[in-house]
Amino acid sequence: MIELNLEPRGEQGPAPAVAFTLRPIGIVHAALGKRARLPKYFVPRGRAALELFHPYVPGLQGLYEGLDLWVITYHALSGRIPSDAWQGGEGHPGVFATTALQRPNPIEFLRAKVMTVDPAQGLLHVEGLDAEDGAPILDIRPATSPRHRLLRAGEEMSPR
Repeated sequence: MIELNLEPRGEQGPAPAVAFTLRPIGIVHAALGKRARLPKYFVPRGRAALELFHPYVPGLQGLYEGLDLWVITYHALSGRIPSDAWQGGEGHPGVFATTALQRPNPIEFLRAKVMTVDPAQGLLHVEGLDAEDGAPILDIRPATSPRHRLLRAGEEMSPR
């Protein structure tokens, strides 16, 4: 049993470490082997193939060309507490107001657009994904509100 104290910590020091089990659902095959240092708000045009592991391939059903996605990956460069320089103050933004690669936890939320879906091969081809080649995929979600039903291009919402 894990107990978490979620009361404000104030000056009590760092939060306790909590162990989580994450199971990758697939792996990123990026066109470029290394990550470019991107300016803020730059949308990369790189293409990648997201290979889903066998049990998760049926999850591709309902995805279609042109759909924007959030691709959540494990990011090995994260998971380090940023240095004091990234904590903000004295005119510097805090880490949560930046696109810094070093983050408190080793996850990335990356936006991408679906180019093609190949359920027979368990592949999702995307554009605009700025991920490391070989990065484990933790989840894929449509970049829409969870309250909205996904529509195909040109399809209109039917009245209730």
